[in-house]
This record gives sequence, structure tokens and C-alpha cells, in this order.
Amino acid sequence: MRDWSPTILAKLAGEEVTCCFMIELDNGITPIVRLTDIDQDLTVGDDVFAMSPGFNVSKFTVANGGRPAGIDVDLPFDDEGPIFIDHVKRGVWRGAEVTVWIAGDFNDPSDREILVSGFVGLTRSDDRIGGYMEFVTKADALADIVLPTVQPKCWYHFGTAPCPVDRGPLTLTAVVATVTNASKFTVTVTNPGNLNFTHGDVNFTSGDNAGAVDLVRLWTPGTSLVEMVVGFPFELQIGDELTISAGCAQDRPACAGYGAEDSYSGFDFTPGELLGDN
Repeated sequence: MRDWSPTILAKLAGEEVTCCFMIELDNGITPIVRLTDIDQDLTVGDDVFAMSPGFNVSKFTVANGGRPAGIDVDLPFDDEGPIFIDHVKRGVWRGAEVTVWIAGDFNDPSDREILVSGFVGLTRSDDRIGGYMEFVTKADALADIVLPTVQPKCWYHFGTAPCPVDRGPLTLTAVVATVTNASKFTVTVTNPGNLNFTHGDVNFTSGDNAGAVDLVRLWTPGTSLVEMVVGFPFELQIGDELTISAGCAQDRPACAGYGAEDSYSGFDFTPGELLGDN
């Protein structure tokens, strides 16, 4: 059961409207965006929420006991920022973390409650200065998860529970050597252990994509060619620095090779195979 601040409840029930909304969006690449719908900047701790006529919460519902809640939010996308329409088109905000608060009194914005905590699940834009973001709350995300089913591959990743494999020794530093496009490039990397980076990830540490992370679809060791699952929002430049982590073949021998067979989540046989239907 969720209990709200008595002060906020009293303010919301009062005759004078003093409530305001605040939003924070963090994509890990560009500066964190913090906005408020009130006609003045608000400060909460070290964070400043800039007044924005383009940010508006038009409707919200809150429920206790795990029942659904909803919120309709307008955000300003333009060429002046802080949310640039070009960034929306490039997919910079896809997967960004989002939090929306309500404060009962804009004179005391620190007394606030979270309305939404989740991430951007979908972005869309048109040829004009317009766009769309769909927020996915953590509860929605849980509803979308396909629960573990009978499948031959392990679905865990290094460094994430319950996989016990330490990703640190499997992560190397590298530099972009040549660029085909934002999802296909070669790297210069010293790889004495001949790590296989397929199903691993790339995290840029410099350049326009610093902070951006994506999964490796295919690693070609002979040419050091990296092909990504989605690709990066901004153009890659020769010399951009990154870290690249090894991936796992996601089968039982691979888990055994890393000493993690007890955590293997796949099945050796599917129901069809057990019934003789290959």
C-alpha cells in the first residue's frame, strides 16, 4: 500500500491550487533534463528544474495495491533544447530513465511524490518539429516480460544476477579504427585472450556517443569488425574510445567453461524433441 505525504494530500484537497509537476529524463548520453510546469525554476537539493511552458501533465491517475495508474505528459521537442528534435529522431532518448513527481506546493518542491518511474519505451518523430515518447513504467515492463519458458538457450548476461561470471576481466578498452555506419565498425583492441565479443556489449567512453551502450550482434575476430544490434545515435568517429565486453554462447558448454553451469537457465531438450519431433 502506498502512503502519500499528508501535507501533499492536504494541499491537493485545498481550494487554492498550488501543486506542480516535475520531470527528470536521463539517457546517459546528453545532459540530464529536468523541467517543471510552474512559471519559475524550482530547486530540490542540488537539482534545478527549469520552467518550461512546453511541459504539461494533462491527466494522471494514481492507485494503491498494485492497480494500474496512468499519466498523460506533453514535452517540448524543438531545435533549441533541452530535448532536441534531432535527438528524438536519432533515437537518443530510447531507453532513457524517466521520473515524474507531483509537489503539493511549488513553494516547497522537496515535499513531493513520484507519479511515474520508468523509462522511454518508444520514440517517434515526423518531418516537422514534432515527436512522441511513450513512457513504460516498471510495472508495465514487468507485464511485458516473457517469463522463463522451455528454450535451449540461457537468457542471462555476464555481470547480471543470477549469472555469477565477473564481467570485469572480460572487458577491454578499444578505439574505433574504421566506420561503415553507426552500427558497423572496426576497432583496434589488444585481445590476448581471444575473447569473443558476440552477445557482449559496447560502451562508448568518448566522442558524441559517450555513455551510449548497445549489444554486439556479431564479432569478426580476423578483421575486428563489430556489428551492433541497434546501433548508436550519433555518427562514429575514428579514434572514439570505448569498452567492449565478451559475450556468451548461451549454451551449457559455455556456462560450464565459465564455471557457471549451476546458473544455466536453458533446457537441454525442448518438448518437441522429447516427443521425437525435431
